[in-house]
Amino acid sequence: MSVIVVRYGEISLKSHSVRRRFTEKLMENIQNALLKAEIEGYLEEERGRIFVFTDNRKAVNIIKNVFGVVSVSWAKSTDSDMDRIAELAISIFRCRKGSFAVRATRTGNQPYTSQELAAFVGEKILENCGDLNVNLRKPDFELFIEVRNSRAFVFTEKVKGVGGMPLGTQGTIASYMRDGSDLISAWMLMKRGCNVLFPEKSEKDLKSCAERWGAVPTSGSMKDILKKESVLALCTGRIEECLKKSEVPVLCPTAGLSDEEMGKMLELIFS
Repeated sequence: MSVIVVRYGEISLKSHSVRRRFTEKLMENIQNALLKAEIEGYLEEERGRIFVFTDNRKAVNIIKNVFGVVSVSWAKSTDSDMDRIAELAISIFRCRKGSFAVRATRTGNQPYTSQELAAFVGEKILENCGDLNVNLRKPDFELFIEVRNSRAFVFTEKVKGVGGMPLGTQGTIASYMRDGSDLISAWMLMKRGCNVLFPEKSEKDLKSCAERWGAVPTSGSMKDILKKESVLALCTGRIEECLKKSEVPVLCPTAGLSDEEMGKMLELIFS
């Protein structure tokens, strides 16, 4: 079975208890995203990494869009023995032509350094793959090796994730979800861990996109939502609404963004 290496960022800076809670929430969100996509897999966690064991490569595109995930890699795993790592690397590069570089990192106690591992694996690839040559600056292909204690993970790319904090680690806010600027504002606060509620009668495309990212359509008007739900704030894409009287604080995270920046964010959100 293959494994997806999941990396997170800001969570690792938190205190032990907060880091534990946020990591558990991130794992729960990843598992729920996979279940929604009907993808089977099981998760393991080590400090700084989450490992998703699955044979379905489509899981990469699902996991990279989970808030809190910085990057993901589709990988093969083996033990930390240098020869076993080299065998796996050769099997990956055997039919390739061009230049390559080996990038190795490690955590734990191994009888070799990261540089020694990279040099050893690179030499074995050269011996067994005649159509390849080394180029450390601008290679055609990169081979990444992550050794973590007794296990090693070998992969060829790092797919950028959406980043931020896990959804559900902060309070609940409400959004009118009337247009693209409202959607961007809601998305930006979801990226900071906030749950978002919005009127279920919102425009179809906005509703569908917001739900895909984890926002929750709610029955009734905005007044009903503010009255019935434990909403801490209201988010908007219209800065003038921050000056109006409101039962709860009004947040406008898009304030200061240019039209070009807003357009790029909408492309990302709808992609």
